[in-house]
Formats: sequence, structure tokens, C-alpha cells
Amino acid sequence: MTTRREDPFQYPLTGIRVADFAWVIAGPLATQYLAVHGADVIHIESRGRPDVLRSGEPFVGGPPGPDSTAYFANVNQGKRGITLNLRHPRAVELAKRLVATCDVVTENFTPGTMAKLGLGYEALREVRPDIIMISMGLAGQTGPERHYKGFGTVIQGSAGITHFVGWPDRPPVGTGVAYTDFVASHIAAFAVLSALEYRRRTGRGQYIDLSQQEASMYTLDAALLDYTVNGRVQTRQGNRHPFAAPHGAFPCLGEDAWVAIEVRTDAHWRALRAAMGDPEWAHDERFATLLGRKANEDELEACIAEWTRHFTPQEAADRLRAAGVPAAVVASARDLHADPQLAYRGHFLNLNHPVQGGFPYDALAYRLNGRVPTPPRPAPLLGQHNAEVYQELLGLSRAEYEELEAEGVFR
Repeated sequence: MTTRREDPFQYPLTGIRVADFAWVIAGPLATQYLAVHGADVIHIESRGRPDVLRSGEPFVGGPPGPDSTAYFANVNQGKRGITLNLRHPRAVELAKRLVATCDVVTENFTPGTMAKLGLGYEALREVRPDIIMISMGLAGQTGPERHYKGFGTVIQGSAGITHFVGWPDRPPVGTGVAYTDFVASHIAAFAVLSALEYRRRTGRGQYIDLSQQEASMYTLDAALLDYTVNGRVQTRQGNRHPFAAPHGAFPCLGEDAWVAIEVRTDAHWRALRAAMGDPEWAHDERFATLLGRKANEDELEACIAEWTRHFTPQEAADRLRAAGVPAAVVASARDLHADPQLAYRGHFLNLNHPVQGGFPYDALAYRLNGRVPTPPRPAPLLGQHNAEVYQELLGLSRAEYEELEAEGVFR
């Protein structure tokens, strides 16, 4: 077994093993959190149908290929990886042998897929009675829309997110990424941890039915509650906010350079005036109150933009924050990698991938007693740990392993 590098820190999930059948982002990111905290996560794919994310850009370390995608590598840190052709009649038995050694099974296929393969929850309970299994379907495992297929760009529509992204006089545009995957993954990880604690107390496993749609609805802020309480349907507001003015991104010196500003209180407004040198236009009575600023928001934003465009985003943000105005640089990817705050906290970790080499990966957003939990290894190559898992963990002889390999079981 590949071991975690020498580290005196006691990782809380050491001794927990996960059979990770999930793919793309929502499932693998959830299990990456488990791996970083000590769980032995075994990511299961097939060479005929590898994880979709292995075809995702950007690629590094050579031509595009399943082992050169940084996208896959960034959400599968710390795992072992095997291939198993679940369409082969001998593969299901091997999958069950693996599950018998595991504490958790994860999957996010279309509902019913695992059961058709002979790997549904009830079948897996026969080989591991206290198994914890989580299914992360688009809309969950029950209901009239349970069989609908889609990725995060679709789920954000059904979760109500797309409706709110854009400008009030234009069609909704969505986020452009699989936004919901990065929400559902956190809730999935929490659900698994809860089930592990429940099993520790009771000795009983559990089946977790997670709906990515429902998980993502938490991002709607008060909009859903506003309809529940008042029957009011909120819509797109661009960068504006009902309880703040100004509230948005303002142009700065440089190409595609912006600063974000939020003024909610009269104190914020006075601080903004001071930061700008208290210009004459700011004395206009129309801007004296929040209601007045909201009523004249177009003119207000134009005046502020005339001031911000004379500074770089960092210069503008520094001036505003020094005066007591909530403000921040609208950061690009380049800005984030150069951010001194992120550098101080050690947000980016360097892992030496066998194909991609060493480059910064996202670390966790929290520290445990001041420590950054670090993964034991980079993301696995496709089928990298086949011999290790099938022979050392499951006990196949070399002859048995080679026979199954020749039959295409590990394809």
C-alpha cells in the first residue's frame, strides 16, 4: 500500500477506506476531502470510460491525455486509482471484494445504475453489513425527475441559480461553470462524516440519498425565503443589491481591471466620500441616504467610476479599506497566485505528479491547530494502483491478476 509521507500529525480519518465510483467533480471533490484527512480513497474508473474530468482542460506535462489534465488532478489529490470494467461478468465480484474491505462507497451515476450492475446498497450490505453508501444524483434517487441526466451547468438551472445571474433587462446567463458541483461536494462530505459518526455510536451503516439540486438551492440566499414569506419573485440584479448603494465592480487603471465596492450604511458612505477626497458631486442631497442613492444609482456609479479609473485595483482597494469602506480587488487567476494573503496562509500546495510534474494545487480553506492538512500523494494515473490494490489488498495471486488482466477485467 502506498503510505502517507512521514508526518507526525494524527489524521482523523486514518483507517477509513472509501470505494469511490463517483466521477466528474461533485463526488470526487467530496472524497478528496476525506483523503486529505487520512482516508484511503480508491478511485474506480475503466479504461473504456475513464472519469469524464480526465478529458478536461487545462493539460500540462505533455499532449492532452488522461494523465495530463490538471483539472482531474486538482480534485483527486491523495487517492489511489484503479481501473475495473464493470461490464465484464467477473468485475462485479471483484468490486464486491473491494467493498468488503471498505467503510464507504460513493457514486453519482444516474439512479438505478449501481443496482443494475449488481452493486446497489442492498447487494453491498450482503458483503459489508455496516457499509455507508452515498448516491449523489442530479435530483436524488426518488421523485418524477430522478432519472434526468445532466452536469452542474444544468443543475444550476433547476436549482434556481441561473435565474439570478445576469442583468434585469437581459436573459439569464448562468455561471459558465459546473457551479453546483462545488456546493454539493461539501454537503456530501459532511453527510458521510455524519454517517461515520452514527456508525461509530451504533454499529450500523447507512444509505445516503443526496440531491445535488437540493444541495445547491442553499446558494439562493434569501430569494427562496422571500417567495415563501411574501410571494415575491426576485430576479436578476446584475451587480446591484437591494440594501447597498453603491454595490458593484468599478473600472480601474489597466486592462480588464476592477475594484469591488459595497456601501451599506451611512458610515460607509461618509468613509467613501472621504476616500475620494469628498468631491463636490458627493454633496448632492440625492446621495445622502441609501434610498436616494438607490433611486439615482446609474449617476452614482458613473461618478464613482470616474474616481476609480485613476487607480490600479490594489491602490483603490487599499485607499477604500483604509477609510473603512468594504472593498476588494476583483482578482484574476494571476492575482490569486500572487495574493500575499493566500501565500501567507499556504493556500497553494506543491505536489509532484509523475506526469505533470510539480505545480500548485488548491489546499483546504481551513487549518487544524494551525496546520494545513496535506494529501499523501498527487492524483492517481489511470489504473496506477491496479497491482497494489488487486494483489496486496484483495489477495489475488500474480497468476490470477494476469489472467483477469488478459480477459479485459481491468480495462
